[in-house]
Amino acid sequence: MHPIVKPALRRGWRDLNTVQFGMTPAHALTLAPVDTATGSFLELLNGTRGPALLREAGHRMDLPDGHVDRVVERLARAGLLDDSRGGGPAADALREKKGVLDRLRPDLASLSLTTAEPGDAMRHLAARRALRVGVRGAGRVGAVLAGLLSGSGVGEIDVRDGGRVEPWDVAPGGLPAESTGDRRDEAARRVVRRAAPDRPPRRGTTTPREEGDPGFSLVIVAPRDDVAVHTPDPAAAESLMSSGTPHL
Repeated sequence: MHPIVKPALRRGWRDLNTVQFGMTPAHALTLAPVDTATGSFLELLNGTRGPALLREAGHRMDLPDGHVDRVVERLARAGLLDDSRGGGPAADALREKKGVLDRLRPDLASLSLTTAEPGDAMRHLAARRALRVGVRGAGRVGAVLAGLLSGSGVGEIDVRDGGRVEPWDVAPGGLPAESTGDRRDEAARRVVRRAAPDRPPRRGTTTPREEGDPGFSLVIVAPRDDVAVHTPDPAAAESLMSSGTPHL
């Protein structure tokens, strides 16, 4: 483990012996008492050192034997630490793509606040690449959602709709004005490709393509016309319910 204090948690001193991690009440935690040497040691928890190097640094700072391990363990129990090299093989593969990871750092920071174990945030982020999400409807709502999911690192977004883009389908973050008149599904797929931080993993020819298939991690039904916008037709979800496919 190469511990790093979660970057999403801002650090500040409440007084000379109390350090606070995080600003909002939902995530803020305080650590006390913290002496000057331990406070300086916290700066070394930046993900570049493993336990052995941290102990050596603690020894050079005249910290008592075992103090480094106790501090790291205490921070880990409080959910304040992440592991800069954790998350498994999929996470390692994602780290090798620096440009892609830089695009996803806001998502990684958010995930770190909802996970407690070091390395879990990166594991969940890397797992998104294996997800397949279906979006049924490519209007103002569906196209925006498809782009947002693609930009967050979801591996495959399957958008389906009929007809052609109308002027009222255009929306910020969704279908652009220049797509008016194009096929809705093709225009929405271009939105997905532009938003994606990386090319998704290639799937084999045997990959199932039906919306009720367990291959979908989630299906979002986003009707764009008529009464279905306000009161969706239950029949549209029957196959999803019968197959146990999560859907919204």
